[in-house]
Amino acid sequence: MGRILNFMKQIEIEILSDTINCPVVSVPGRKYPGVVIQGDSLAILYGLAVEIEMQTASIHDEEIAATIDHLKRKLSAYVEEYETTMKAHGRDLPYSKPQSGNQ
Repeated sequence: MGRILNFMKQIEIEILSDTINCPVVSVPGRKYPGVVIQGDSLAILYGLAVEIEMQTASIHDEEIAATIDHLKRKLSAYVEEYETTMKAHGRDLPYSKPQSGNQ
């Protein structure tokens, strides 16, 4: 499970593009800028990876399965970090978590 965060750090960032749902930002200590993905959009991307995995299960192609699994694990780690951080700061999620625990 994720770590418990007991701090909040404020830093200056450079906003290179303020496009809604896809801002490009540069943070100190990083060579290249990154894209900010909103929490609900992140959860949607993870859900799509799970959906692709289910839809391709009957194909039985090990390469495709491994690629999908890698994508799903990366997105799952981001979702877990997001949810852990939101909980640690007493914030609600912008989406409902599935009841089945598949995430």
